[in-house]
Amino acid sequence: METKIELVKGKDIFTLLDLLRRAAAYKNLKFKDGGSPIKVYNLDEKILNVLTERGIKRQERPDCWNKIFTLVDQNPQEKIPGCNPTNYWNFKLLEGNDRFDLRVTLSVGFGLNFKKRGIVLVPQAHGPFVSPGSLFSHFRMFKALVESDEEEDLPTVAKELAASDGEIVVTWTELGLGGIRELSHLFEEFASGNETVKRLGRNEEIFNPAPYLYQQPGDKLFIAEPAQPKLFYFWQAQLNEYRASLSV
Repeated sequence: METKIELVKGKDIFTLLDLLRRAAAYKNLKFKDGGSPIKVYNLDEKILNVLTERGIKRQERPDCWNKIFTLVDQNPQEKIPGCNPTNYWNFKLLEGNDRFDLRVTLSVGFGLNFKKRGIVLVPQAHGPFVSPGSLFSHFRMFKALVESDEEEDLPTVAKELAASDGEIVVTWTELGLGGIRELSHLFEEFASGNETVKRLGRNEEIFNPAPYLYQQPGDKLFIAEPAQPKLFYFWQAQLNEYRASLSV
């Protein structure tokens, strides 16, 4: 008789997307397309002056015949070996107009961080055309716009991010999921270095749930701590059944 474990979605088992949505809800944010939009700013003269004071300055572009408006973050950038992240925003002319489309959308991005035991929230500041590849530049634009905003429509998390060093963490404990582990990591622990068992783990017909079965990164599976001993018990039972079938 085939041994199977029943895991309840949202209680015992979660996808990465489930966890990102949970972190967004914890911070009262709406999760959309992998992030949470906060506010759109039109960069008027007042805001451009604020940015200039913070080292984000306009760079003249005679090479583009005044068809591109460029803002460059002239502050120091982190040096990453083999990588040269960009530090500028390009803005195009509005269609049928002689004015530039100087919109910047602030949003919150989400990522998984095992060392920090939770979901990391990072500030993003995207223009409608070309935006930086540097997280520092995104953070500086985000911080400048939030801190100079005199309205009261910004969510609390925007101010938290602006006051941070570039990210904040929503821990597993804050989400009520202390001790949660990625399914594939649990299987590595279960296999205890046995290469044969690891190879069997890639066979989707032996273990349920299959430890390495996912199509997209957001589909990765995570197991709540209370369900982990039960998972190990059933994996062992499934392995025993497989071994018994070979001796028949």
